[in-house]
Amino acid sequence: MDNTELERILLADPFSQHPALLTALAQDPDLQQFAYQLQQQQRELDDALHVPVPPMLAEQLLQIPQHAAPSRRRWFTPLALAASIALVSVLGVQLYQSSFATDLGSHALAHVYHEHDYLQQHAQLQPLHEVNLKLADFSASLQDWQDEIIYARYCTFQGVRSLHLAVKTTSGYATVFVVPKDAGLQFVSDFADSRYRGLTLAMAKANVIIVSDNASDLQQLPQKLSDKLIFSA
Repeated sequence: MDNTELERILLADPFSQHPALLTALAQDPDLQQFAYQLQQQQRELDDALHVPVPPMLAEQLLQIPQHAAPSRRRWFTPLALAASIALVSVLGVQLYQSSFATDLGSHALAHVYHEHDYLQQHAQLQPLHEVNLKLADFSASLQDWQDEIIYARYCTFQGVRSLHLAVKTTSGYATVFVVPKDAGLQFVSDFADSRYRGLTLAMAKANVIIVSDNASDLQQLPQKLSDKLIFSA
């Protein structure tokens, strides 16, 4: 199987487990990079579409006119449905973001609740080199990091691209956000609600937010991140 066929497999499914593809990926760094870029794009697309939309809004937008001429209806209906779904997604993102408060803590808590079920379904060990590839977008890297990271996806804080990590702990996991300082949100050093507590670390080029429902995580992780999360000059 040549590279053209392998690339077609990746374009159809960036996470394909095709045996020939897996063998080629193990031997070809360029193909690995191509696969990784496609996987990143797929994750970002999933993030963009993984938005709660008010049921009434979705219902209204998906009402497709039924009075079109029969000869046109067969092509119009799928196109209108696709356009409506896209519009629902865009409006959902806008409603979701505009509902946030103006401080980092409120944003972080909203993200934790919003992503909770999705994280539970998709949590899996993230290789450190892949996490560091994402962190490189923020001029950062984790050096000599020992704790398992089970979730690493881009997200947005006030429309600014950020990174959502979940770090495995003895009590389950803690959430870590890396948020560029130009997100335009009020800095809060600590925050809490009835379930979670959070701390914000003001680091070189980003605010790093830690959220957990276990106090011991908030006692251990800040120092680890201060020591191991390195920002380039």
